[in-house]
Formats: sequence, C-alpha cells, structure tokens
Amino acid sequence: MKFLASLILFFCLPFAVYAQEYDSFVLAYQSVQVFDENIAVEFVFEQPKKHKIEAVLKKGAILNLVLQTELKQKKFFRNSVIANHILNYYLRYDPLTRQFSAIQDAKNIARNADPFFLLDVIIKHIQFEIPCILEKDAKYTLHTKIELVQSNTKSWLAPVDFIEADKIIQPFEFDYDFSS
Repeated sequence: MKFLASLILFFCLPFAVYAQEYDSFVLAYQSVQVFDENIAVEFVFEQPKKHKIEAVLKKGAILNLVLQTELKQKKFFRNSVIANHILNYYLRYDPLTRQFSAIQDAKNIARNADPFFLLDVIIKHIQFEIPCILEKDAKYTLHTKIELVQSNTKSWLAPVDFIEADKIIQPFEFDYDFSS
C-alpha cells in the first residue's frame, strides 16, 4: 500500500505543481445592456494569483492580451454568429527607463514600474459596444475568451527565450446567455 501511494505521489505531484503554478483570469463582474442598434458590454476581471509576466517581459518578449467576444443567436439546430469584437492590448518592457508599458492601438495607455499594476489597469474595467440589431424574443449567447499570449518578436538588447504561450496565463472562456 505504501508503494502504491508513493507511486501515485511520484507521478501526480509534478502535474499538481504545474496546475498550481499557472492560474487563469477570474471574472468578477459582467454586464450586458441591449439597446436599439448595439449592445453595451462591460467586464471586470481579476488577475491570476501566480504568473510569470514580469520575468517574460524583462527577457524582451511582448505580451498580447486578447479579448475575443462573439455574439451568437441560439437556434434549434445550431447557433449562428451575428457579430465579433476583438480587443488587443500589448505589454512590453523598456530596459532603458526600466518601465513597463500598456499599449492599445499604437498609443500608450499607461507606464509603470510594476507590470501587475498595468495588467490591473487593463482588465479592471473593459467596456465596448457591439453594433447589431437584435430580433425581439430571441435567445442569444455572448461567448468571450481572454488570453495573454507571447508575441514572436525579438528584443534588440537580448535574445528572447520563447516559452509556450499558454504557460504565462491560462486562457479563460465563458458564455453569457440572454434574450432580447
């Protein structure tokens, strides 16, 4: 019996440690408001407890925070996609100023010496509108996926040690069902 317990511990412990090392985003709040010609969407996320973004950014990588949202109409046989919306944010490290930057649409949103503060700035209050006209008394699903992936770029200061994108923060997907 002790042999069996030690065998299980030997094979399962590395996977348990790996699972605890990389958490995913946590959805704290969501709101969907249906108007005449659009849908207003609001999300508030909490960042994972354990992740390695600071080490990856300091090695020269650029991280891309991607929020993908699909609006689907529920039908009897299958759901049909009505609209898509994608938000892209980039996080990078400037070794000369020793500051981290959050960038959207080629504009700096914020700069700070703490990358976790910047990630909080981005994910604490996400608002956008999806332009569409919804049918009355129909059922819809808003499918959302948030992930932090590494862009394949090289730093001019040092070579980048590429790691797998899913090892920084695990992607998080969820659905929100509503009717008009």
